[in-house]
Amino acid sequence: MSKSTSGAKSTAKKSSKKTAVVASPTKQAVPFRFAITIGLLFIVAGFLLSYQPLIRNLHQKQPVAHAPAPAPVITPEVKAATKDGQAIEGNPVRIVVPALNIDLKIIDGSYDSVTKTWTLTRDKAQYALMTPKPNNQGGNTFIYGHARPEVFAQLPKLPIGAVVSIYTDNNHVFTYRYRSSYETNPNDDSLFQYKGAPILTLQTCSGLWYQNRLLMTFDLVRVV
Repeated sequence: MSKSTSGAKSTAKKSSKKTAVVASPTKQAVPFRFAITIGLLFIVAGFLLSYQPLIRNLHQKQPVAHAPAPAPVITPEVKAATKDGQAIEGNPVRIVVPALNIDLKIIDGSYDSVTKTWTLTRDKAQYALMTPKPNNQGGNTFIYGHARPEVFAQLPKLPIGAVVSIYTDNNHVFTYRYRSSYETNPNDDSLFQYKGAPILTLQTCSGLWYQNRLLMTFDLVRVV
């Protein structure tokens, strides 16, 4: 073999080695970029997970605006539905909102003062046991439910003046008319201080992150 031939082969080998050395950093950069991408995804995920509690805390610290109008006197219809001023009340077991095609079973609900949470179900409304039962004498009956399609998600669409019927376990039907609504934070307990004519309050979650509470006020108009 001539020197020129061996020299050419030696040059080709060196060239091949150089090419291999140059290509290796690119291959090494791929896992590095992948690791950076994964790290950024974790950072974004962590931000999104922490954003909701931050927004909730911010709303809870904001001043609460109380918007309910003064309660009216008992309507003539209610007086006509009562016999000689006889008190009528019953445990709520069903709620019907014709304008929204809502027809739900009502079960008892309670508040845990330690965890500051209400008992909830995915497909029923709940009556707050610490509030008055539906009656024709006075007080604020409080019924609440999840902002889910199966429960109260459609409530914000209810037009003013629409009626809601509450059925009781002793075969009475209390009909209420929608008067007003307001939004507040979960720590607002002013509705429990109500004194006045019989009304109904319906509550569900509201806000981008469901961090607020929508409270809807209804006046009693009829008892049968």
